[in-house]
Amino acid sequence: MKIYHFVRLNFAFIVGLMFAASTAQAQVSIGARGGASLAKTTGNGGFVENFTGNLNYIISGNGGVFLQVPISGGLSFRPEIAYTQSGAGISSNDLLDLVGVNLPLGGSLKQRLTYIQAPLLLQYEFGDAGNRVKPYVVAGPTFSYLADGKIVSRADLIIFRTQPNRTSIGLGGFNRFEVGGAGGVGLSFDLGGAKLFVEGRYQRGFTRVYDTPMVQVPVHNQSFTALAGFSIPLGR
Repeated sequence: MKIYHFVRLNFAFIVGLMFAASTAQAQVSIGARGGASLAKTTGNGGFVENFTGNLNYIISGNGGVFLQVPISGGLSFRPEIAYTQSGAGISSNDLLDLVGVNLPLGGSLKQRLTYIQAPLLLQYEFGDAGNRVKPYVVAGPTFSYLADGKIVSRADLIIFRTQPNRTSIGLGGFNRFEVGGAGGVGLSFDLGGAKLFVEGRYQRGFTRVYDTPMVQVPVHNQSFTALAGFSIPLGR
């Protein structure tokens, strides 16, 4: 029920923003975006790696919808509702000595945490109003709800690789809500009404991933994202 209320509140906020903007005769745009991320759960100063060894980034997809509300000049407000994943991976590559022949034996283990996210971003476009291509910067806070968690394991047995095994994990030891920040740069392309854009974005969580009452573990999410999307103006 918590995730339902989280999405409902954000949806109501965006609908209210649309109504206010349309009343003010602002040219509001609606859009969608998607891309891929390199994500990793890590601790300050390599805290987690001290116990687990080297952690790997995981590759994950992400997507969302957004509004773009002009404020002044090239400045606009861009609230989003998005799906994103974070986590980390561990891999091992050992050798099995079988009758004097070294055979590969290893595997991988990944933790994937799925969040419903509400970034509240400010975007600033550079260039004159008539320019078709404009660089821009974007930054702002993010508010996320942890919706699901899985451990994905896979074994490499000599010349065979097993199918990934996905196991749901309990979320009782996690902070379900995360506050973070995002910043990025991009290029927008005006197609005579609709716009296309490409963007690179960095995100970091400020809230600890794990909620342990006895020990405050300094572990946070971070990700590097490449994304593309489009927007179209809403009718006045």
